[in-house]
Amino acid sequence: MDIPGPSSPLPPAEPQPRKRPRRRRPHLSPVVPNQVFIGAPWRTVRPKYERCIDKLRSKFPLSFVIIGRGAGQEAEDLLEVIKSTIEASSFAVFDATGGNPNVSLEFGFAEAKDIPRSLYLSSHAASKKSSDAPIIADLAGKRRSHYAQEKALLSHLESLSRSHDYTKRFERFLKDTFSKSTRGEKRRARTLALKIVHAMDGAKQLRRVDLIQSLLADQSAYDRAEIDSMIRKLHTAGLIRSLQGPHSKVSVT
Repeated sequence: MDIPGPSSPLPPAEPQPRKRPRRRRPHLSPVVPNQVFIGAPWRTVRPKYERCIDKLRSKFPLSFVIIGRGAGQEAEDLLEVIKSTIEASSFAVFDATGGNPNVSLEFGFAEAKDIPRSLYLSSHAASKKSSDAPIIADLAGKRRSHYAQEKALLSHLESLSRSHDYTKRFERFLKDTFSKSTRGEKRRARTLALKIVHAMDGAKQLRRVDLIQSLLADQSAYDRAEIDSMIRKLHTAGLIRSLQGPHSKVSVT
């Protein structure tokens, strides 16, 4: 039998499978299911929305977010915050009253990202006099909802809130879980559930211990067992996510 010497050719190596290059996932802001972005002129229209939002908090589990310029905040930084907030929102409302160019920019960004959205416009006479261009050309052909008074604006926002997917899930949870409870028990359960969800407004997540401590200090005098029970029920229903352990966090899902 011939033994290959040092100069003999080596047998060909078996081909190795080629490794596929890892694809980089595009950076996307995780959507907060109950978050609704509000884009409105800062000085004149914003206060109306803030008053409406205060009323909506006690009825609906939605987190309405209005972004404004903070002290010393650069315009570029503010734009990035607005863009990331819109991307993380399940819905967006834009108020074109007064022809504000920032609203047009925000609306265009939401449209490009295919964020569900609505366009509002005040039809009040004073609003029309406040600007030579009551609605700018970029938004002129868009379908919009008109309101003359703050009461009508609240009605629009209530209608939006009722039809929102997270609200429907929340109402279904209350109906299925507390169908046999008394009227007083249902009212108390609803209020507690809303407070738990709203505790995470503007935050992606919250430490469970902080959430519980804030509710223990609430004027409604909730006890620890009642709070824990509601957190578990909301978690089981898929409305929030509550992790276990000493450093557990709670988030809206």
